[in-house]
Amino acid sequence: MKPFLRRLYKGNDAAGRWFRGGLFVFDVLTIAYFLLTATSQIDATLIAVDVIIGAVVLADISARIFIAEKRWREIMSLPTLADVVVVASLAAPVLVGSNLAFLRVLRILRLVRSFRLAQQFDRSLSALRINTRVSIAAANLLAFIFVVTSMVWVLEHDRNPGVENYIDALYFTITTLTTTGYGDIVLTDRAGRILTILIMVLGVGFFLQLLQAIYRPNKAEVECEECGLSLHDHDASHCKHCGTVINIPTEGET
Repeated sequence: MKPFLRRLYKGNDAAGRWFRGGLFVFDVLTIAYFLLTATSQIDATLIAVDVIIGAVVLADISARIFIAEKRWREIMSLPTLADVVVVASLAAPVLVGSNLAFLRVLRILRLVRSFRLAQQFDRSLSALRINTRVSIAAANLLAFIFVVTSMVWVLEHDRNPGVENYIDALYFTITTLTTTGYGDIVLTDRAGRILTILIMVLGVGFFLQLLQAIYRPNKAEVECEECGLSLHDHDASHCKHCGTVINIPTEGET
């Protein structure tokens, strides 16, 4: 069982890539579901969907821990801890009959797991002429936007008349992040102002990361064993820094 699971989670063959692709699609769909139902009233349908999603996420956590060489490190990793929070939030309505909006917003932490999968795709596709670093940088920016939006909504929806729903919080986050600042929604309490500062300061960093990924030439990420240079031209046979022979996987061109 362990070799089979390790092949699915870590292998570079077609089965492993399709499996991780399926997990990524599952993450995208569940994150969209979490966002759409963050403020919804609990009912039997939502509970049923939550139980199904929770079972899949729990199976994913168990499989990752089972195949890990260092299980304690895997248990304490950020993606695993984030998924544990997600499972707990999904189980809360069933176990304690509570469906606190804050718990539902925490489910956006599933994005952390999506980052790991996206990075795996980036390594798997590094030999292709596809600049997946742009996709990773864009995903980082989107994750930052939605996580911060969730924080704005949780902190302000019951004290700020301008933040009545998740869309209002998203609108505030985008206008603050882009320094547009229309001023129709303002966070006036101390926690809100600190959060606004973090949105502006950290958001600029994510924007710069995305711009850097867009305008940096697309390179193959293969570390030179001699000098450690990690970015090379896709058709390079020698490291341009030290001249050491390097092996860049490629399917060849005609």
